[in-house]
Amino acid sequence: MSEDTTDEFRIEEQHRDGKAVLRLHGDLDLASADSVAARLESLAAAGQPVLLDLDSLAFMDSSGLRVVLQAAETSRTSDWRFTLTPGSEQVRNLFASAGVTERLPIESER
Repeated sequence: MSEDTTDEFRIEEQHRDGKAVLRLHGDLDLASADSVAARLESLAAAGQPVLLDLDSLAFMDSSGLRVVLQAAETSRTSDWRFTLTPGSEQVRNLFASAGVTERLPIESER
């Protein structure tokens, strides 16, 4: 039986239109949340606008939700521009069940 690595977490970073686009793949959970938080904090400290692309995530838990909410709060209380994509169905359901969808800077079109 071969090992399936399609859900292995990874961050794909590109720069376009003056912002860093971080596309997340796999599972954003306790094991991967700190690496995303650290990258977002670094970009925020540099004043680099960020689009966090959640559309390729297979799964997000409360650890990932915490990272997204913290980035949104940092953006609200500073000059840092942070937006995110709506995310996969599971991510959208998590946002809805947590009651945070309306509080997030979701970019409807890219």
